[in-house]
Amino acid sequence: MWCLALPAAAYAVNVSSSDGSGTQSRTTTYNNGAVVSGNLKSTAGYPVYYQGRVDWPQWYCSDSTVGRYSTDTTSTSAVTRGGTIAATPGAGCSSAGVLSKVCRNKPNLTPDSCGSWSTKY
Repeated sequence: MWCLALPAAAYAVNVSSSDGSGTQSRTTTYNNGAVVSGNLKSTAGYPVYYQGRVDWPQWYCSDSTVGRYSTDTTSTSAVTRGGTIAATPGAGCSSAGVLSKVCRNKPNLTPDSCGSWSTKY
């Protein structure tokens, strides 16, 4: 996968659902996504995690949901959570933004319930 690391902006987004909430910000920016970090907490002690999406600014590039990028937490106090949100870029695709959402892990049930996507960051 081709990546170009760029300085990260200190811009945090709020991410929430009925099952959990937290904040995420870029710690490292790549041409095809970002490494993100922040916190996450569960509303009622159910396991929650972050899911990510790569958002390309070019109209001819398809945005990519990359799925889970953090581990679960059942803590009702904020704990550190983050990971890498990245996708393989197509020809001419660059300067990807990323989005996050909080999902509840429901073992043996498909799909997991999720909140809405954050703003692009």
